[in-house]
Amino acid sequence: MLGIEDVEVRLLSYGPAAEIELHGEMIRLEPDVLIALEGLGTLTGVSMAKRYEELLRSGKDLGKIISAFHRESTRRGHASLTTSVMLQLEVGRCSRAASMLLVSPPFGSYLQESQRRSVVGRGSFFIPSRVAGDNGLRSNYIRAIEVSYEAYSRLLDEGVELEDARYILPLASATSLFMSGSLETFLGLIVDARRHGRNSPWYPEELSVIGERIGEIARSIAPMLTEARLRFRIGLPTYPYANPYREAGGLVESLVEKHGAENPVMLSFISLIDRHDLARESLKNSAEAHALSPLIQAVFLESMSLAAYHQAIRHRTIPTSVESIYSAAERCISRPEKNLVIPPRIAGSEKLMSLFMEAATSLLEAYEKMVEGGAHPSDAIYLIPQAMKIYAVRSYNGFNLLWPQGFIATRTCSTSQWEVRKIAYEVWRQVGEKAPWLGELMGEKCRYLGYCPERKWCPIILKYRSYDDEEHKRVFEDG
Repeated sequence: MLGIEDVEVRLLSYGPAAEIELHGEMIRLEPDVLIALEGLGTLTGVSMAKRYEELLRSGKDLGKIISAFHRESTRRGHASLTTSVMLQLEVGRCSRAASMLLVSPPFGSYLQESQRRSVVGRGSFFIPSRVAGDNGLRSNYIRAIEVSYEAYSRLLDEGVELEDARYILPLASATSLFMSGSLETFLGLIVDARRHGRNSPWYPEELSVIGERIGEIARSIAPMLTEARLRFRIGLPTYPYANPYREAGGLVESLVEKHGAENPVMLSFISLIDRHDLARESLKNSAEAHALSPLIQAVFLESMSLAAYHQAIRHRTIPTSVESIYSAAERCISRPEKNLVIPPRIAGSEKLMSLFMEAATSLLEAYEKMVEGGAHPSDAIYLIPQAMKIYAVRSYNGFNLLWPQGFIATRTCSTSQWEVRKIAYEVWRQVGEKAPWLGELMGEKCRYLGYCPERKWCPIILKYRSYDDEEHKRVFEDG
């Protein structure tokens, strides 16, 4: 078992930083100084080196000038300074419970270890510190995870693919990821660590630890700017992102109660375009296509497993709201047969289905027992299986409906994960029913590209054009 002390957060690189030559001497400017100099340059219009020299000649305290600049700028709510500091971080070890939130801020970029492609080891599970320190809780916790891992191993032995077997693993399973973004991107994690501390019933302690460490890293490279930004204390400190770690009941839950269904439900559709011929033509012209994207919006309420949600939230161009994970857990405990997403390969076998449900039930019962025994839900949540269904509200614009890099095109590809692919096709179908002209323009990425970019091609492309092995070989030979 891994503990909170095993969480690893490392700074790989950062910027902006630069060296300037001043009177034959090379001087390195760290982010605090460099960004302040550039900010002051919007007023003076001279080079950075010249600005630095003028400040030195003034005889004023350079540190005080830089610090005052950051305080004055950030207290007005400007984010241009904190979006200028870039951090590249490696989270060498954390739980899936933590990574589900870490990859949520929309202006970051993330590369994560995939359970679709790598086997999870027996010891690769986190245990919250309060659980580890209580013999009764610890015994219950470890037993449920062992049942889950045994089921996972047996599913693999039975020939179930990794991407399907992982559904029975709990959120305690370990992962790693690379995170790249601005200081502003990570600000919510830093602020929430301060706001919740390590003893919140809803916000996992591990996330507070990670937020604290990111804050320490930020202070080590840009102390003045970081502190100035954190002094700007308001209830809504940063750009919103989906956070399932809050008390049950709220906005999304009210929509689930009213509209919740197994398949995606279209909540609204807006198209500000009344000339469909112009919309079609705009896709042939990149400048016009940029104008098209925000003129279309389709909003859906979607249910999906936590495994699929983990992938869906990384589509950073889709604004997303998610229900409280604790609401989802309550619903799943009361009716597990309706609130677990079970891969078809497993559901189609009585033997595998029995194995899967036994392990899932063991995890859910252990979660319920811990909460009823007084444990924080934020500790017990590590036991929830990744098969548990959760609801999210997602808003698709023209980019995600029509671009080859958008959600529909990339997630209807045959290489996409089956559950996310199913959602993508259902969104396409319902949009097509609402606006047939738009549905006719949508498609898999090979439709837009005119070739298959995957190593092995599939028959989908034959819906749009003739294609064979020889042509596919030429595509890769031509780069």
